[in-house]
Amino acid sequence: MRFNLEQLGAVGFQDLAAALTVATFGSGVQVMGAGRDGGRDLYHRGPLIWKRIEEQLGEVWDGYTVFQAKHKAELAARPTDNVSWLWGQIRAELNAWASHSDRQDVPDYLLVITNVSLTPTPGSGGHDLTAVVLEKYVEGLRDGSRDLDGQAEAGRKAKLARISKIKKLRVWDGNQIQTLLTVHGGVRQAFPAFLAPADIFASLPELVDKLPLDKLEPGLRAHARTTLMGEGFLYFDEAGSGDGRGIPVHEVAIDLPVTYDDGTRRSTALHHVLNRAEHILKPKITTQKRPRHLVLAGAPGNGKTTISKFLVQIFRASMLNGAANLSADHVVTIAGVARALARLGCSLPRHRRWPMRIDLAEYAEEGGLNEDETLLRWIARKVSKRSNAGEVVPWALQSWMRQWPWLLVLDGLDEVTEPLVRKRLIERVTEFVNDAEAENCDVLVVLTTRPVGYTENIAPTQFERIDLDYLELPEAIRYGTLATQVRLGTDADRIERVTRQLRKAADDEALRHLLRTPLQVLILTIIVDGAGHLAPDRYSLFWGYYDTVFKRERAKIGGLHHLLQEHEQQIQELHQRVGFELQVRSEAGDRSTATLTAEELRQITWHVLNDVDFQPSGKDAGLVESIFSAATRRLVLLAPRGDNNGYGFDVRSLQELMAAMHLTTGPLDKVIARLRTAGPSPHWRNTWLFAAGRLFATPQPHQHEAVVHLVQSIDEAADDRLATAVPIGPRLALEIVEDGMARSIPKWRDPLIAHGLRVLDEPPAADISAITRGLVRFADTGDDQRCLVADALRDALGNHPISADTATKVQELIPAIAREAGTRPAVQELAHVLRRPNVPPPSEQAPAWDEFNDEIATYPASETTLAVLRPAADALQQIAQQEETDADAIDAIIAALADTEAAKALASALTHILPREAALMRILRDIVLPTQHRRPIGADLRS
Repeated sequence: MRFNLEQLGAVGFQDLAAALTVATFGSGVQVMGAGRDGGRDLYHRGPLIWKRIEEQLGEVWDGYTVFQAKHKAELAARPTDNVSWLWGQIRAELNAWASHSDRQDVPDYLLVITNVSLTPTPGSGGHDLTAVVLEKYVEGLRDGSRDLDGQAEAGRKAKLARISKIKKLRVWDGNQIQTLLTVHGGVRQAFPAFLAPADIFASLPELVDKLPLDKLEPGLRAHARTTLMGEGFLYFDEAGSGDGRGIPVHEVAIDLPVTYDDGTRRSTALHHVLNRAEHILKPKITTQKRPRHLVLAGAPGNGKTTISKFLVQIFRASMLNGAANLSADHVVTIAGVARALARLGCSLPRHRRWPMRIDLAEYAEEGGLNEDETLLRWIARKVSKRSNAGEVVPWALQSWMRQWPWLLVLDGLDEVTEPLVRKRLIERVTEFVNDAEAENCDVLVVLTTRPVGYTENIAPTQFERIDLDYLELPEAIRYGTLATQVRLGTDADRIERVTRQLRKAADDEALRHLLRTPLQVLILTIIVDGAGHLAPDRYSLFWGYYDTVFKRERAKIGGLHHLLQEHEQQIQELHQRVGFELQVRSEAGDRSTATLTAEELRQITWHVLNDVDFQPSGKDAGLVESIFSAATRRLVLLAPRGDNNGYGFDVRSLQELMAAMHLTTGPLDKVIARLRTAGPSPHWRNTWLFAAGRLFATPQPHQHEAVVHLVQSIDEAADDRLATAVPIGPRLALEIVEDGMARSIPKWRDPLIAHGLRVLDEPPAADISAITRGLVRFADTGDDQRCLVADALRDALGNHPISADTATKVQELIPAIAREAGTRPAVQELAHVLRRPNVPPPSEQAPAWDEFNDEIATYPASETTLAVLRPAADALQQIAQQEETDADAIDAIIAALADTEAAKALASALTHILPREAALMRILRDIVLPTQHRRPIGADLRS
């Protein structure tokens, strides 16, 4: 059998070369990863013993050996053309070794590995020609006839001296690679691209340890085909049009910008994931350095779920492409995915993976986290449900995983909020990736989450974090145009009008920050399509969407027209109560994907009517059913979810908007009290921002002042979460400004940003790049704003060592971020701000642990309080000394915080050592206190 080496691509062929070299010569061969490698794809130092491979029997290379992979994407029809290409490649490498570029250490031996097959004709064939490549090159350097002067002669002789260190050059050509693949079956099976698409399922008996086909093959084939057509759709009624049409995800998918390595490197989500999926192999032979798996973090509406669906659809299409047992619709869908990838500068993956997407909230709710449950067992259950071939058992699926590459997308970690459930979920994910590595499985896991509240840093040796960035303006316009074309079809006049308004928004300083996420861009297109007014903040954008949908449906003559007109307030109130109820339910451990049954929805409708003196149990009984129908069938913001006939908001941000409307209904003092309760919770953060946005959206200065004062005071008297050590107010302030609230009102904007800049007093956090991006965007809006940021950096650089370190980190990130954002040169100069004159450098001072201990020892408290206070104080000292924590220490601190007096004592004692204990502050912020912040607060908000 001949294997198609061309379809691997350059990266895949280099991986193949590495795997075959290690299999031939042993683990002493060092595999180089991506990046500048000084001409070394692989290398080996010491004796290299050739195994029984044709004429090389018994040979030993003793010294420094370098291996180079040379892949020709398309082979020419004439063998001589291929040989010429290879000779050019080798000559370029020899030139580089002969020069003094970045290749200081010249090898003793050089092995070139290529997919070009050399002809065996004696004397004139490619095999014999390449055998004398090194000899001819050296002869050329010995020839001094073309030396123009002494300098040229010296340069030639220096090159000759360097290249003469190479004792032997050999080529593994395409024929040799074919032989090696036959010999090394384990390597061959690690590259499923060698299998023809039609053979994928037919060869399953060989790939799964001779399992009978009736146990596995029908289920996997049915699952791949069924999900290709059944799970590859988006619904614009989820985020806008109400027409109920399912749109194939590939028709509207875009590639989203991402940052990684603490924000210093930039790519796009699709390219990053597809490159990773193409590059990694089984752990024992891959050239991909750990971590191999990905955490994809993105803000609300940033497109995490859409891109997760698209990624899985890409690999379904790749796996099934060319198979014989496909319907016409399957073929059309696969072709559509390929076209979408081409539009985005990608192609169907050569390295086929069996894809699976898991909704983590559904997984947590439906029993996936039971004591006797594993993630693999859950996957087996899901596969079984989506086929008619019978039950797929976990042990069979595990055998399949050992042999065949997987892509596993785990979507929505942020929707699992209850601390114990979340902890158990993370344990299951960690167990899965560690077991897969131990079993030498070629598995790539992509986990999505919102960044707010993601502090666990899951298995850092296994997972790399990449962050979805905001869309740049040209990207936003392209996406808005694409979505409008798909949504409006052939209505050229409306499409042109919407895209024209999009460009106007991009040119408007007050509106362009709304064009940041795909969801916001889509909503903006729906609003301008309905001739709606665009307000310059995120709350008004989403509320404008609801208003546009409602007005559009109300304007339709007949049907529910009069109902929508006469009962607009009741329908709005219904959505608000439902949004709040679902938000409360979804933070409970067993209700991560909260829904309301039809009966529960009718009950809420009954109460909405009853509260304004309708008679829903009497003469207005028919009104309950009419409003229920209007909400679920006409406006379709509330839609059926899952298999249990429940109703919910398919777009989480709309649920959070409605919950925010409910929270902000009533007297201002009660509204502020609710927001004070909700502020620390990551689960409620987007709702909180919508609520603050609503208070800022009306010209009521007393409301604006109340929000600013709330942010400035939210960490006062909050001992139960040690707010003196880990405040939340600064981040809330920055997020308010980032959302567009108060951006044009200096009276509120300036104190908010000043409070937000207190984040510089903390140790650098995982979101430091996101904070820096926000500060850069703010500084670019005007000279006054830039001066506010500059002054804060000056103060931080002259303050204590922790703030100086954080400010320095921010300054290190500013140049790259400012260049990407295209800011004014003055903003880039923030990277060079110095501490204020006559302010001495921050000095290291020993933390006053004696004062800390004295305060704990003398604190007037009951024996019950002291019983939890003392272990917590000991745990804090242990953390500070060891710069790490364990479950016992966390439990001791949490137990003390549950006692009001103990929490007060700890907060007071901590003032003696903060901010001189950077490690303690970081661990409290990132590991210990998130448990407190995630406590369910729904009952408190109800009351």
